[in-house]
Amino acid sequence: MKHLKLIALQICLLITFSTAHAQSNQKVDLSKALKVGDTFAPPSSVQLMRGEVKKIDWKALENKVVILDFFDTFCGTCIQSMPELQELQHKLKDKLQIFNVGWQDKATLDKFYATNAFLKENNVNLSVIFADTYLKQRFPHQSAPHVIFLFKGKVHAVTGNRLVTEENILKLYNTGTISLPLKDDFGKGDLAGQIDNTSQKTREGVWITGYQDGVPGESMRIKKDSISGLIKTSFYNESISNAIKFTWAKIKPGNYITRAERRVFNVKNPEKYYDFGNEGDVWYVKNGICYERLDKMQRADSVQARIVLNDLHNFFGITSYKTMKEIECLILKPCPVKPYEGKALEGAMSYMGSAILATMTDMGEQFPPVLDLVKSKEKITIGPYTNLEEFNEQLAAYGIEAVIGRGMQEVLVIEEVN
Repeated sequence: MKHLKLIALQICLLITFSTAHAQSNQKVDLSKALKVGDTFAPPSSVQLMRGEVKKIDWKALENKVVILDFFDTFCGTCIQSMPELQELQHKLKDKLQIFNVGWQDKATLDKFYATNAFLKENNVNLSVIFADTYLKQRFPHQSAPHVIFLFKGKVHAVTGNRLVTEENILKLYNTGTISLPLKDDFGKGDLAGQIDNTSQKTREGVWITGYQDGVPGESMRIKKDSISGLIKTSFYNESISNAIKFTWAKIKPGNYITRAERRVFNVKNPEKYYDFGNEGDVWYVKNGICYERLDKMQRADSVQARIVLNDLHNFFGITSYKTMKEIECLILKPCPVKPYEGKALEGAMSYMGSAILATMTDMGEQFPPVLDLVKSKEKITIGPYTNLEEFNEQLAAYGIEAVIGRGMQEVLVIEEVN
């Protein structure tokens, strides 16, 4: 049990670090926030670095589609998208102007760009508005990337970064209008209030809908509703597969990441259940679901989860269960110890045992799901690596070898009921 707690703690710390700025508890003033359709009043001045734009003429830019891409230096998704944004800027420069918008100071950003090999390799040189406060007030958000489409002095979209495509840019430029999923980090799900408006008094019940525009995605939550006093169980804008996964995590917790490889779909159309193509917002608009349940009775989480699971099974005509199956794995197995003689391990991370190493390696999804046959509790320090050979070079110092093979792993099965 103590070992499992260590796994959970390290995962929690990683998630907390990656979203620390994005999930600040500071109260946000939404009174100055602009919405889709509002007129954009530009700042009187901004601080610019990088890129070809040396001074912004907002009036002249009204004839172009302007993309404001709010980013953080510790946001992997933000960084990964920058080469694609650079390509769009180069290809559509007569119709488009992209600005990365950051809250950090110039010294911090200078260091970031000087040391980021990925951005250097991809020749990213987008114009950056730094030390911003004005634009963040007009487009408040809690998570990055956060993207704004401007055209002809109007706000046309507040959305996610995957919607920044050539097709969407040209549609807005050529037609003057576009409708994209709304990213509102301060939105709230309220299916019962939206659907069951026959009575002023909220009553017990179950509500399931498709995607709710402007509602942040949220995994399973069980809490007492402050208004009705009822116990509210909910999740918003999730896949059917993730909804099932959340409920099983309450019923039978596992010490592993339920990746796509560990989900088995005995269904006619698996694409309906899971975002295999990594389409993001586009996929969720078509396939995402929202769920709310209001109960008078407070139950143990595991008991409540079984009730939720039954709701999902009945509504979607499915069943689900966990079982063991042989799948392709990255197998950690013992080997003779070989001292590490490679380069210094800059940016190394330490793991309290092979189980935590396996879980964190799974999160990176660079290799197949990890099967730990070592069961070591020794502290393991691993630096950056780009392939399995480099990974093994470091693992050998701890008497561990990682090989691609097949092994028995627990999987989550979702089946449609005939």
